[in-house]
Amino acid sequence: MRQPLAVTCLSGSDNCGGIDQSRGAGWQRNDFSHAGGQSLTLALIRKLQKGNTMPQETIRHILVWSGWVRLPHWLIAVGVLFQFVSVWAIGLGAADYEFWRDWHLIVGQLLIVAVVARVILLFMLPGSAHWRALLPDRAQWVGVKQMLLFYLSFARAPLPNWFAHNPFWRQLYPLLWLVLLLCAFSGLYYNSANSFLGMSMFGWHDVLASIILGFSVLHILAVVLHDLKGKGAGISGIINGYRYFHVEGRDEGGNTPPASKKSAVVHVSVDSIQKAPKR
Repeated sequence: MRQPLAVTCLSGSDNCGGIDQSRGAGWQRNDFSHAGGQSLTLALIRKLQKGNTMPQETIRHILVWSGWVRLPHWLIAVGVLFQFVSVWAIGLGAADYEFWRDWHLIVGQLLIVAVVARVILLFMLPGSAHWRALLPDRAQWVGVKQMLLFYLSFARAPLPNWFAHNPFWRQLYPLLWLVLLLCAFSGLYYNSANSFLGMSMFGWHDVLASIILGFSVLHILAVVLHDLKGKGAGISGIINGYRYFHVEGRDEGGNTPPASKKSAVVHVSVDSIQKAPKR
């Protein structure tokens, strides 16, 4: 059985969810009491919202990443993870060396295919998946500064908002794809006697793999921190493609009221929750 919906006022609030306290407890009992512990009806919620003059916040559930973008992303992520696991297993000495070596080579070649496919999709898909979405502009550079402030303050500074690519990491993704390709190709010539810029192929392979490992660790820590401090659901966004966007409502005059620290209630549009997003 579902529990009845509770409406709570924070301290300092003279208006709780749009309820006129001067109307008395009898009005509240008639509207909030439901036999059997049933939740408030949609009509009552809308009634409360209509009578509330406080600014509302609408949550939008928007498709940001198509399946064509998410697929190569996770293929690359799983492939990189397997490569490091295989290197760790080979380093143990007791593992089946030929088994892990062969699969290390196979997955490395599959990574080349996944990265090349991701690059090709940059020229085929529109919107946030297009290569132009990775180009920085003036607004994005402001976001980069805000992200750096967020990181350097150990997440005490406000986390800026963004639509698809994070303004700081978006410049690094093409570099990562290039490093992945160079690392994979250097692995194919790992035992070659050839050298490049005075370094052997296996030397380049180790250096590039270390860069990938460092990027992967920092990337995972960053996205977890973004989800902890933000409210855009970035991790689930790269899984199902959808992110949440919070849009502040307008008052009766059509103006967006300024944010106030004394606001006791955060309002969410019922329609935005009730309607399922279109795929």
